[in-house]
Amino acid sequence: MPLTASAVDVLGIATLVLVILLVLVGLGCVWYVLHFRARIHKEGIPALQDFNALWIVRIILIVLAVLWSMGELLRLPLLRRQHWLMHSFSFRWQANMCRLYILSSLGFLEPCFFLTALFLVRGSLRKAPFTPRKAWNGKVVALILSCCLPVFLLQLFFVVISPSFEFKGGYSAQKEGYNGRLPSYFTMAFVSVMMDNRTVAVCQYPLFSILVLAAFGVIYSAYFLLLGWRMVGVVINRCLQRRVYGLLAALLFFLPVHLLFLGMSLFSKPTHLVFELLVFLGFLTVMLSTTVGEGILIVRPIADALAACGVFASSQNLGRDMEAMGGGRSLSISLSAIGSDDDEDVLVHQHGQLNQTELDTDIEFVTAMNTYNPVDPVGNFADQNRISFPSPESPALPGKPLLSDAKKSFIPFL
Repeated sequence: MPLTASAVDVLGIATLVLVILLVLVGLGCVWYVLHFRARIHKEGIPALQDFNALWIVRIILIVLAVLWSMGELLRLPLLRRQHWLMHSFSFRWQANMCRLYILSSLGFLEPCFFLTALFLVRGSLRKAPFTPRKAWNGKVVALILSCCLPVFLLQLFFVVISPSFEFKGGYSAQKEGYNGRLPSYFTMAFVSVMMDNRTVAVCQYPLFSILVLAAFGVIYSAYFLLLGWRMVGVVINRCLQRRVYGLLAALLFFLPVHLLFLGMSLFSKPTHLVFELLVFLGFLTVMLSTTVGEGILIVRPIADALAACGVFASSQNLGRDMEAMGGGRSLSISLSAIGSDDDEDVLVHQHGQLNQTELDTDIEFVTAMNTYNPVDPVGNFADQNRISFPSPESPALPGKPLLSDAKKSFIPFL
């Protein structure tokens, strides 16, 4: 690796390291989703199978984050230096790489990531979002692509189609801005810079592309703010409330800040420290959005669901033990994918049935023990061995969900 002698190269090295970390985190998240899917199919828990109905959408969210991070490498001036990957590319190829970067990042990957997160949140607020389950993944993907299509087409026009007509006779910086009718920064996706005694094309952000993404951000933020208001209205404990606020901050605060940094970069030039610092800060804002989004929408729900696997397994084992002891009743709990008004009634009924079965079993067991060995004066044998379940009206433990008659809903994705 060549020595880095400037702050611009240091920022490039930092971006490269962060991209590698994001790719590794993304691969770990994909493995986590597939591991969860394999486990619930192996253990055969219907409620968690319904909860995992959107596993394809979760993987798409991770893949979009990984592709976006890898696309950031196309803009790095570091890779255009001598002995690096893009140094051997011709000026035309480097310019096309910049256009590809603007089109893919601002026109497809960033909007699609935010839209995928939006539909995951929206699915958690629907009454029965996975009916039929097999068609829901395809429906969500179609909705994401449909909503992203206008942004992509506008970016395609400003970045690819318009320059192809504008520079028919060859590229010239004087022709930028529709032959000088507008300032060049409205349409210029790259600039020519002397680097290591060679002219290279270095990427910058056209103002038209920033404005298109800003228009998308305004509409997106308004709709997501409405969903956030609904989420805050149905959260049932402080843990979920913190997750909701974290998700709102990640998707509503960082996107405008990202656009602000990109807009401010127009006042400087590529390869200058101010420009590279602003672009690096813009990269950090989207990176924080992707990592927080993956953590709240993918990692934490799956971790909670895996913890619930032990509860379901314990309940099923307890039901089988009671049947073997002659109780004749077993515990069977089936939850919908995101929870419905009937789910709590089912849980309360099953909890009451379980408590009654335990009471009958304890009475029979104590009666049998009294035949051979009287209970000691304290008389707490049965109580010490009874498994108790909290009442649905009891207060929630810190970080644990609460079933309540007042708000019969929960958000499994959060």
